[in-house]
Parts: sequence; C-alpha cells; structure tokens
Amino acid sequence: MRRIARAFLRRCRVSEPVAGFVVLAVSELVTNAVVHGEGEVVLHITVAVDVVRVSVTDHNPAPAVLKEAGPDGESGRGIRLVDAISDAWESNGEETWCEFRDARAAA
Repeated sequence: MRRIARAFLRRCRVSEPVAGFVVLAVSELVTNAVVHGEGEVVLHITVAVDVVRVSVTDHNPAPAVLKEAGPDGESGRGIRLVDAISDAWESNGEETWCEFRDARAAA
C-alpha cells in the first residue's frame, strides 16, 4: 500500500514532504484496519487542489481512538501518530480518515 500510495502521490504532484507524511498515515491506518478491523479493508486517497484525504474503511463498527501507549508497549501509537502529522482526522467506526492541507507542489 505504501508503494502504491507513493506512486499515486508522485503522479498527482503532491510535494515530497507532504507525500512522506501521507504514506506514513496510509501505513498506520491500513495496519490498524488489518489488525483491529473486520472484513475487507479499502484504502481511498483523494488529491484536490489544496488537500490530500486518506480514508480507510473496514467493517468494524468501533471507531479508532487515541491511546496512551506505555514506553514498552508494542502497539497503541498509530492513531496518535496520525493525529500528530495530519491536519485533521476522525473515525466513525467503519471509516477512519485524515487530511493533509497545502499538499501540491508548486507548478
């Protein structure tokens, strides 16, 4: 998913610093859906003039939540990382999304 996302973002001329954050968010959200979700996992990336939106859906009705991971914890940091690197995020259960603004490379 990371390679596909990076190639898509390059074709859409998303700036490299933003593309790096988007790919990291893709990795975290898809992993979260695979580990905690149910059923098919679907990734959508939408690139508009000033925003990139990443949406990951599965069939788990429980929303993703921010957690406090202990220093030795092996999980619990993904959504916190998405919160830190994105401009906005939300989860309604079956969909978790995040947005990155001012994403396009200068023409």
